[in-house]
Amino acid sequence: MHLFTYIALAIVFAAFSLFTYFRSRRPSKVQDSEFPGPTLIPWIGRIHDLPIDYMWLKFKEWGDTYGPIYKTEMLGAKFIIISDEKIAEELLVKRAKNYSDRPQIRSLFDSKSTHGSMEYLPLMGKNQYWSRQRRWTHAKLTENSNAGYHGVMSHEIRRWLYRLVENPDDFQFSLEDMASKVMCQLTWDDTSISEYCTKSAWGLLTQMSPAGPITNILTPLWHLPLPLNPWRRAERKRHDEQQAWWMERLVTVRAQMEKGMARRSICREFLETQGSSNISGDYEASCVIGMLALVGIFTVAGPLNYFLLAMVYHPDWMAKVQEEIDTVCEGKLPELSDSPRLPILRACIKETMRWKPNVPTGVAHEVEADDFYRGCFIPKGTRILPLDIAFLRNPVKYPDPESYRPERWLESGWPTFQEPLTQFPTIKGLTSFGWGQRACLGQTLTQDELIIACGGLCWAFNLKQKVDPVTGEKIEIDLNKSNSLLIVKPDPFQMAFEPRSGERREEVVRLWEEAEKRDVEEREAFRRDVLARTKA
Repeated sequence: MHLFTYIALAIVFAAFSLFTYFRSRRPSKVQDSEFPGPTLIPWIGRIHDLPIDYMWLKFKEWGDTYGPIYKTEMLGAKFIIISDEKIAEELLVKRAKNYSDRPQIRSLFDSKSTHGSMEYLPLMGKNQYWSRQRRWTHAKLTENSNAGYHGVMSHEIRRWLYRLVENPDDFQFSLEDMASKVMCQLTWDDTSISEYCTKSAWGLLTQMSPAGPITNILTPLWHLPLPLNPWRRAERKRHDEQQAWWMERLVTVRAQMEKGMARRSICREFLETQGSSNISGDYEASCVIGMLALVGIFTVAGPLNYFLLAMVYHPDWMAKVQEEIDTVCEGKLPELSDSPRLPILRACIKETMRWKPNVPTGVAHEVEADDFYRGCFIPKGTRILPLDIAFLRNPVKYPDPESYRPERWLESGWPTFQEPLTQFPTIKGLTSFGWGQRACLGQTLTQDELIIACGGLCWAFNLKQKVDPVTGEKIEIDLNKSNSLLIVKPDPFQMAFEPRSGERREEVVRLWEEAEKRDVEEREAFRRDVLARTKA
């Protein structure tokens, strides 16, 4: 850490300590019971012993000690941590009118859109921008689902399976690129920009996560003068580049439309109906469409990586999935239409998301007005953290919670079993997708893409541990190593993709060659049709 950083920290802490000291001397207007929680150090709270890496484990440890709802503080910010689904339901769903705001993320410029930025729908405060963007996004996802967006997914899964045959060691890059290509195709009809879109997505995710810039933890640092503030300078550069890129995408689609060369995309649909849309204009539209593309990468990449690990370390379940696919699909690559007859596949996907949750800390809500719960006062501005790792490790609902047990979704003796198996298990409604008015809008898209991708993997490959060419030993994968961002994925690992047979390998190649040829022909036919209409 640079010398000026230490000096800045000392100045900020001194000023913050004086402020909180005098504020604490004011008489309290409310004297009521308080939630339990760890002992708080004046002005600091518990920030000193909250680890940056795997922060959710400390929150869960405190939950095991202090109960299903407890309080803590960090540099003056009040937190209530919930470890029980019923309590989360009571506050975040039944009292959603008061519990659906978002806290300010310090290391982003105007993340709540308080000052009209309109940029990050999942992070916005509960304002007019959030309301209209949420309605618009829901409508567009529904329209694309009804129009058969799984065709885009099937195309990209074929490309990915082919890439795994050709270059299996690059699987983690190609996995994320597959998810990015799906979203870039749906939003802008352009898969060539997928690599940059993925980079942009993880850049934003890092910036908004507690394990990102230090200003997300030591928030007063954000207010240092710009010459002494490398964090604000870095964020200004990242922010401006991202916003410019989102706008460039919209301008590109508009130029294609003017030439009659724009194929179907969410961006084109906005531009066609712009006059009747409640979206205010190009800036807001470019942001809501860009954010949709980025979130679609987050929600698929993590679960799909962990599905690979689940199959590697539980080959008995991979064999069951393969047998189910071979029986139902009769040797063909599974499609989304096969999903009702593939409950074992869906169970393995859902258990993966329970076993290794995508958002283990949950995403914080903020209380909009003073409230009481169980006789305890919850002041306005309190951050409510629904701790997803605790929900999904509840031993009553999920017996043997640390183990990967897909049968909990398939057999009637388990608390989570639901019928009919043509509909259940489903990942829609899983606590990882959020609560109440802040529930993720892309649950159907995520489920559809995971079914097609995971089904395709098990149809094409046997997934195994890689063997060290020198020692001949299997290369172990640490299942507990991951990033510590708000949305997690495992640390880089090695594994082997072995085609299930020579015939299956040839079929993967053939399916992609046919899909690629068909795509080229469709694009060329569209171009010829446009030229013919132009001449007429």
